[in-house]
Amino acid sequence: MSEQTLSRRELYREQTRAEIMMIGLRQIADGGAEALSLNAIAKEMAVSGAALYRYFASRDELLAALVVQSYEDLARTLEASAAKRHKLGPARVHAVAAAYRAWALAEPHRYRLVFSTRLDPGRLASDEIVLASQRSMNVFLQALGSLPPHSDATGRGVSPALAAQLEAWHQRSSEPALSPATLRLGVTCWTRLHGIMSLELDGHLHATNIDPALLYAAEVEDLIG
Repeated sequence: MSEQTLSRRELYREQTRAEIMMIGLRQIADGGAEALSLNAIAKEMAVSGAALYRYFASRDELLAALVVQSYEDLARTLEASAAKRHKLGPARVHAVAAAYRAWALAEPHRYRLVFSTRLDPGRLASDEIVLASQRSMNVFLQALGSLPPHSDATGRGVSPALAAQLEAWHQRSSEPALSPATLRLGVTCWTRLHGIMSLELDGHLHATNIDPALLYAAEVEDLIG
């Protein structure tokens, strides 16, 4: 909704929600998701805790909104990378994977927020969060779907049961039909790159003296073919 179509009350509400989310995200950047506190936000804004609950009914609701906001920021980053120069094939996969790592390194608190946040299962599986997360996955799927067929090796031997589950997951996406092999490659790409990024961000690779950038690049090459 544009500002032109918002009433003064609606505009004030949107601005207040944005301020709450900005302060909440700063709390998370300073101390992780467990540092998020509605009472502390209310104190900083010089309002009562009860007033804050008019904008977010609970801490979990605010946390979920920040998860969605972070997923959308990640998706915009990946979409911009995919649209710049790389239209098809391995170069596009490399560009999207590089953008994913760059975002994680630049926004480690938001990366942990979207992938490590503890929310109740119902809220975590809400349409809003699922659709926001799927948007960034769609960029990977588009890139992987443009690979030559022989690069789809990760999908070989997909069982009928797994293929059905992959397709059911994919039905919530706005992407066109993709082969079970490409869908499996998408999930594999996500899990493997996320594994490396999590180890890097938490400092677990430091003691190995292995350059995380080289390891990450090698993993992308392996996924491509």
